[in-house]
Amino acid sequence: MLCGMPPSREELARIAAMRERFLDDERGPAAQRDYWRDPADLQAYDLVLAARIGWKWDAALAECRARGFLPPPDATVLDFGCGTGIAARRFVAAFGARGVRCHDRSVPAMEFAVRAFAAAAPGVAVQAQPDVAGLAPDVLLVSHVLGELDERGLASLRELIGRAARVVVVEPGNRTTARRLAALRDELLETFRIVAPCPHAARCPALATDADWCHFFAPPPPEVFTDGDWVRTARAVGIDLRALPYAFVVLERRDGARPAAPAATGNRVLGRPAIGPRAATVRICTGPGLREIAVAKREWPELWRMLRKQPETVRTLPPELLR
Repeated sequence: MLCGMPPSREELARIAAMRERFLDDERGPAAQRDYWRDPADLQAYDLVLAARIGWKWDAALAECRARGFLPPPDATVLDFGCGTGIAARRFVAAFGARGVRCHDRSVPAMEFAVRAFAAAAPGVAVQAQPDVAGLAPDVLLVSHVLGELDERGLASLRELIGRAARVVVVEPGNRTTARRLAALRDELLETFRIVAPCPHAARCPALATDADWCHFFAPPPPEVFTDGDWVRTARAVGIDLRALPYAFVVLERRDGARPAAPAATGNRVLGRPAIGPRAATVRICTGPGLREIAVAKREWPELWRMLRKQPETVRTLPPELLR
C-alpha cells in the first residue's frame, strides 16, 4: 500500500519530527518557519503524511462531485502552498485539468511537487510558480496552509482567492484551524457561492460560540489496516490510522461559474456521533444553526449501525429526523 519501499528508520525519525511541528497549535498568529530542512524531508513526508492528506482530499472531492461541482476539463489549476503536490495530484485524478502550477515558499518543495505530478499525470502540463502575483486560476487549491500564515500571509491569500474562479480548501480538523477557515468562508460569501460542505449559504453557525468548530473525518482506505508496512509505520510515528480529521470548503465565483447543485437534505453531519446502546447522538449543521439529533437504534437500525461502524460515510440525516 505504501508507495515504493516502506520508510527507513531515518525517514521515520524525519516524519515524527515533522509531525510534531505540524501539531504545534501554540504558535498563535505567527507564521510558521519553513520546515523542509532538506530534500530527504520531502521524500519522507510524501510517503506517509502526504498520503494521509490525500485521503482527506479524496473525501472532500467525492463530496464536491456529489454536490454537482464540475470544473471545466481545460482548467488551469494552482496548488498554493503545494508542499509535495498531493492536492494537485488528487484533484487532477478526480476532475482532470489542462495545466497545473505548483507554488510554495520552498523551492525544493516546488521542484519535488512538479516531479511527482509529472510522474503521476504525464499528460498534463505542470510547472513551478514561484510568484503568484496577478494570477487568476480557474481552480485554486489550498491544502494545510491556514495554520502556517500570519495576518500578512492570510491577506495575500485573500487577494489570490479574490482572483480565482473556484477555490477548494482542505485543512486539518483541529479547532483553531477549522474556525479560521470558517471565518475566511464567511468573508467570501458576497463574492462566492458555497458548493460544499455547507447545506446553506448563511454565516457559519459553528462560530456562534467558542465551543464549536466545523470538522469531519475522512475514511482511510480499508486496506491500510491490514497492510503490514502501514501498521508498522503508524506505530513507529504515533499515528492513529482511524483518525483523519479535516475541515474544508469549496467555493465558486458568483459572476460566471456554473451554479452549484443545492443540498438535498439541508443538513450536514459534523464530527463523529456519540454512540449509546439505544441511540446515537449526532451533531448536524443546518441553516438556522447547529443541532443535536438522537438516532434511535430501534427506529433507525441501519442508520444507527452505519453511525457506529462507518460514521465517516454518513454525511446527512434523513429529513424525517429533523422534524
